Amino acid sequence: MTVRIDDTHRFAEMALAALRATGLCATPRNYELWYAHAEGKNPALSAHIQKAMDETGKVSQEKADALYDQLVQHDDISNDVINLVTRFHTEVTDLWDIVEKSGESASGHNEKLTSLSAQLRESTNNYPAVGTLLEGVLSVTKNMMSENANLENRLAASAEEVSNLQRDVEAIQAEAMRDALTGIANRATFDRSLDKHMTEAGEAKEPLALVLSDIDHFKKFNDTWGHQTGDQVLRFVADVMTANVKGKDLLARYGGEEFAIVLPGTTLKNAHMLADRIRTAVESRRLRKRRTDEDLGVVTMSMGVALLKEGETMEMLIERADNCLYAAKNSGRNRVIDEKEFSEMPQERQKGVA
Repeated sequence: MTVRIDDTHRFAEMALAALRATGLCATPRNYELWYAHAEGKNPALSAHIQKAMDETGKVSQEKADALYDQLVQHDDISNDVINLVTRFHTEVTDLWDIVEKSGESASGHNEKLTSLSAQLRESTNNYPAVGTLLEGVLSVTKNMMSENANLENRLAASAEEVSNLQRDVEAIQAEAMRDALTGIANRATFDRSLDKHMTEAGEAKEPLALVLSDIDHFKKFNDTWGHQTGDQVLRFVADVMTANVKGKDLLARYGGEEFAIVLPGTTLKNAHMLADRIRTAVESRRLRKRRTDEDLGVVTMSMGVALLKEGETMEMLIERADNCLYAAKNSGRNRVIDEKEFSEMPQERQKGVA
């Protein structure tokens, strides 16, 4: 796709103007973040920027850094790695098929040559006059058999190497699709999975629900106990959620302390029930710091649930689930709010976070 110079200049001016308006320095990271916002290609980023603004329209550098780390820094890298590994995986699979077929062919020729050699030796007993000629043929046959044996050995070694390489590629591909800290699916995998399931739901006329969740007061854990304890909280929540997500459902780390669950074939009511079951399971356990055994208290979560509408884009579905999530936070946290409840709430409770 051709990039128009005028458009890039316009986006750059919009980004710089936005940096001035929000009170941020024009550092490369800040500029890249606001340029991506100005392009409008990442609705989730734009929505988070709006929520990060205070009453005067300013954004703190801390929030800007968090948005950059969550939604800009790793997205392209993760997608590129997955695309590269997928293409390489296809090439390796094709090579494996060729090697297998070649090995079968060589083995078949070897068996035929062995049979022919035995027949020729029997013929020399019946027709001594042609013995010299047949011995020559046997010599050629023996050489061909030896070459075929060498070829089979080389092909067998190559096949084993290709098989090992294929396993390595599959391991790399799986690693690229996982969040390093929690072991669940990462943001890039979530985007791909949601897009795929939305297409399938539309074709099959089946429901598709999306749950977005956020750990309440997560910053307090980090500030009070340190980032290592914050990581322990994230892994704990991921483990509890994993135990409750089954079958085709996908659990992913959406970014920071946010998690997402894609629920194909699930109604709004059932998705709400699952989200509340997870919320209760997380709240029911008290955490203790691993090294010192100090009591960390109870972890709670706020969740928003939305159901895919006909003709809706992925960005629209995510935004509606995100609005429900923030309404849950604004209503006191530690609760699940779905889009039906959201539509019936007073407007002042739908916006902002308490």
